[in-house]
Amino acid sequence: MKLVIYGNSDFAELMYYYFTTDSQYEVVGFCVDKKYIKSKTFLDKPLVALEEVDKMFHPEQFSMFVAVGYKSMRLRKTLFEKTVSMGYKHVNYISSRACFDESNIIGVNNALLHNVVLEPFTKIGNNNIINTNSIICHHSEIKDDCFIAARSTVGGFSIVHNNCFIGFSSTILQKLTIASETLIAAGTIMNIDSTEYTMYAGVPAKPISSHQENGIQIKG
Repeated sequence: MKLVIYGNSDFAELMYYYFTTDSQYEVVGFCVDKKYIKSKTFLDKPLVALEEVDKMFHPEQFSMFVAVGYKSMRLRKTLFEKTVSMGYKHVNYISSRACFDESNIIGVNNALLHNVVLEPFTKIGNNNIINTNSIICHHSEIKDDCFIAARSTVGGFSIVHNNCFIGFSSTILQKLTIASETLIAAGTIMNIDSTEYTMYAGVPAKPISSHQENGIQIKG
């Protein structure tokens, strides 16, 4: 199956590697918005403008994966929705080293990297990145457009709503509700429900700041 990746960043390179070495998909090209194109190729594959991608890679013949990282979480959502509106079907990358169960429900354009564990009866929406060695415990749910950094844990019966960022080695205890656009700093232990547009940090977690106006933006 032939695949086009949206992106020309380090994360797009990483997803190209995963798809090429550990999936049934053949990556045939890349696309980004026209204003970000500085060359005709990326990783020796054609790099075309999103505005014209259907001329070379028509949605009836090619699938799409949006490989946009965490620097602007609202941008990840916008670009996924833009490519959906163009008629592209989106695929998942699920590592051959991930552990998941037939009871799991998984949407599209998700990346489940090496050693991710989805326990039984978990639900994963669309356009999520779940990084290496993370655990999503039984009966929990990750909605849409979230980024979960490596070695994080989401406890059983918890719900992580849309567009959240969960930092390295964070723990969300069981039966919690993480509201949309919550930012959880690395190493935090969440033992309380969160409120929208709020950053939490510490052991145990405490609210630190708000980012309602600009959304979650991660530097570095």
